[in-house]
Amino acid sequence: MPKKVSDILSQDELNLLQEVIDSQAAHSCNDIAMSDISKQLLNVLAQSSDIVLVAQREQEEYRFPLYLLDDELKELGQPDIIDHKGGGGRYWRFAAPKGLKIFDHKGDVLLGVVSNISTSGLFMLCSELQLTSSGVNLKEGANLRFYLKIPQRGFHLVDATVVRIESEKNNIKGLALKFNINDELTLILHDYIIEQHDALHD
Repeated sequence: MPKKVSDILSQDELNLLQEVIDSQAAHSCNDIAMSDISKQLLNVLAQSSDIVLVAQREQEEYRFPLYLLDDELKELGQPDIIDHKGGGGRYWRFAAPKGLKIFDHKGDVLLGVVSNISTSGLFMLCSELQLTSSGVNLKEGANLRFYLKIPQRGFHLVDATVVRIESEKNNIKGLALKFNINDELTLILHDYIIEQHDALHD
């Protein structure tokens, strides 16, 4: 995934964004016309530290953070990918990830198999035996701490919340987990997810 703005946007689009950043509102506080309101909003945009460029392709939405340096457009960050299939949007999920494994908080017991993962959480399948041997508190709303092994990125201690429990066949439980993780791990996981998405669309 290219990071430089010039790799994503045309020169006309770059010029338009730069014009927005350079815009400054100059008006009185009396009768505000529609054009003045537009200038006010552009001024707010120019002073913002958090700007996102949104693009859509088929049923996926890409939210690229824009990074400014000395009021000049310098770089696009890695996007969040929102999947709109089936109606409501949610973070894109990588299904059946190979090499991605979950161990208990001691790093000893394999808890289960990851069915899919996104930057916000994951869904895993585990047996009653795996849950019992690891001492996991299997209740909705319960907090869970485990080690997540990410291919080429090592082991990471993860805090998560159980948001849903599903009963599968053969005494298998399906757990939907929502991550409660720091910025560093969020970035590592985000890069991994984007890398997998790109590999599927090459």
